[in-house]
Amino acid sequence: MRINTLITLAAASLLTAAAQAQDYPRMPIRLIVPYSAGGMTDVVARVIGQKLGERLGQPVIVENRAGAATIIGAEMVANAKPDGYTLLAATNTTLTINPWLYPKLPYDAVKSFAPIALIATTPSVIVVNPKVPAQTLQQLVDLARAKSGELSYASYGNGSTAHLAGEMLRSRTKTNFLHVPYKGSAPAKAAVMGGEVSVTFEPAFTGLPQIQAGKLTALAVMSDKRSAVLPDLPTTAELGYPDMKMSAWVGILAPSGTPPAIVQTLNSTIEQIMAQADVRQALLRSGGEPVGYFGDAFSAYIRDESARYGRVIEDAHIRID
Repeated sequence: MRINTLITLAAASLLTAAAQAQDYPRMPIRLIVPYSAGGMTDVVARVIGQKLGERLGQPVIVENRAGAATIIGAEMVANAKPDGYTLLAATNTTLTINPWLYPKLPYDAVKSFAPIALIATTPSVIVVNPKVPAQTLQQLVDLARAKSGELSYASYGNGSTAHLAGEMLRSRTKTNFLHVPYKGSAPAKAAVMGGEVSVTFEPAFTGLPQIQAGKLTALAVMSDKRSAVLPDLPTTAELGYPDMKMSAWVGILAPSGTPPAIVQTLNSTIEQIMAQADVRQALLRSGGEPVGYFGDAFSAYIRDESARYGRVIEDAHIRID
């Protein structure tokens, strides 16, 4: 009797989930951005959110919940009702770096979310002050070896993507750079342009104006493929460092437990959106190069990125102050 009751309850639950998915969406959808307005993640979320709302027939409202290295926004979505009405615009910081830096996160990067789509990525570029006598990555490596410990690199703080990029450069090239953390990307970039620090790692799109103006010298893109905004700049993979990769990326996820039919609806709708030429152009203008990994492919990407960053963090003994 008890087994029959359990079967009945399970069947009723499945029918309820199916009915919810069939009616989805019946009201506005919230898309949580764990950053302030105006940055790449925010712009990408608004581009996708607007198109998603148009196709689904309900508005997608972008909410900025910045703070605590994206933890505040991620926790909100992890604890939200898994009904498809609260989504997260997550980054590599949220899902592949924070789990290695914070021993007690209020969310689980794997178990708390259902990956939907990886939207866009932007690779970091190794840049130096123009007075640094290095026009290529190899020249920088040779200079660092000749002046062991005298060259420094600027990051956006301990555990930031620029910090990880600097440790990749140091370990992969077997050189010794001094890490100088700053409170944000703008002061780190200003320190390099002002000559206080020799090197930093700037997202391709945001560093482009200073590179074009000659205020920064670009040496290599930290990727296995060339950047759309700097197509003539060689990649670290081309230069013999295939594992020296660093990119910022934006993906859309739902809370874990969201009905598969709703996840599939979001997945297929965003895939259609990503195929639109105007969307791809808008993403490029935001600084993100369109990717379009969906479902399991996005999940695999997260796992691979997390393992790679984890090795860097553990090898460099990076800790949050």
